[in-house]
Amino acid sequence: MTSGRLDNSKKGAIGMGDRDNGGGFFGVIEAMLAIIGALAVMGVLAVAASVLAWEMELRKSEQENALPESPTVPTA
Repeated sequence: MTSGRLDNSKKGAIGMGDRDNGGGFFGVIEAMLAIIGALAVMGVLAVAASVLAWEMELRKSEQENALPESPTVPTA
């Protein structure tokens, strides 16, 4: 009895998924686009990390090359 009731409740749910199990040509294109998108995100993150590291090195070199201020009193 319970299995019959479950079958009746699931009868309308068959075929309501938005993806088919076959995949095919569009499945291959979707997989390729997902890979390209993931690589693009990783590339953007790599560029951001590179720029951040470059900025840190630039600030470090600017601090090392800064001339120390001499405490001389101007004579006029």
